[in-house]
Amino acid sequence: MPLSLVNDQEGLRSHVVEALGREPVEYLAEFDFVDKRRKNRRTWAGGAVLLPLYFREDQDQEGNTSGHYLFLLSKRSKSVQQPGDLCAPGGGIHLFLDSLSGRLLRFGLLPGTRGPGATLAKQKGKSAYSKILFLLSNALRESWEELRLSPLNVEFLGPLPTYHLHHRPWVIFPLVGMVKHGWKPKLSWEVDKIVSIPLASFFDRANYAVYSLEVPERLVAQGIPNPWEFPCLVHKEGGEEEILWGATFEIIQSFFKIVFDFSFPVPDKGKIVRRLLPLNYFLGREERSDR
Repeated sequence: MPLSLVNDQEGLRSHVVEALGREPVEYLAEFDFVDKRRKNRRTWAGGAVLLPLYFREDQDQEGNTSGHYLFLLSKRSKSVQQPGDLCAPGGGIHLFLDSLSGRLLRFGLLPGTRGPGATLAKQKGKSAYSKILFLLSNALRESWEELRLSPLNVEFLGPLPTYHLHHRPWVIFPLVGMVKHGWKPKLSWEVDKIVSIPLASFFDRANYAVYSLEVPERLVAQGIPNPWEFPCLVHKEGGEEEILWGATFEIIQSFFKIVFDFSFPVPDKGKIVRRLLPLNYFLGREERSDR
């Protein structure tokens, strides 16, 4: 079933909406979690990300049209934290702007919240739906700023479970959206390029490996193990090898578990991708230059 669905434009869209609609949403509890730690003077924060699905049409030499679904991920530039990582567009909350945009979404002034994804989200309760729209406006704003992906070009399909980062006090609120048609991206300084990963790639065990990072001594002294190892997906595009790992890997894994009841395979320990962890990985270029 999964492999046939990733080539079915309307079938997968409906299946994703129904699967995400059945999942409980813990966004209210996570906001309480952050607020309580702030009151105890513990620095916690969070932000939303948009996991963008896109159906790419293919045409053979005879003019027959088919297609397949893929994720449109951002590769982080060298000027930001976690340079070179693949991520979903998103970022920190802007209370005023995201609250204002959330109201526009609530009144249906943007087409992305007129579909079945929003209808099922409403059934989770007024307070939960309000938080979902607030976070969706956050994710859509960041997607516009980073990629010039218009909110008018995104249909909201549903929320995913939150994810807590391990190396900093931050909660990620992922939401799934379908990019309705191609557009001409204008990348911000935070984004190096857009990387397209077909959903079918995640069902191929040969694409999984162990990502082994050699950690500089200064970071080892801060508690990072050496080597620092994670499961990853290896994606080849345009003659380059892109590595999907960490938070975005885990968020996409939750998508596959909910939507397809599919768990990522444990990578073969003999298949290892070795890289050097940049010294400025947790800081970004500008902060490093100030040290």
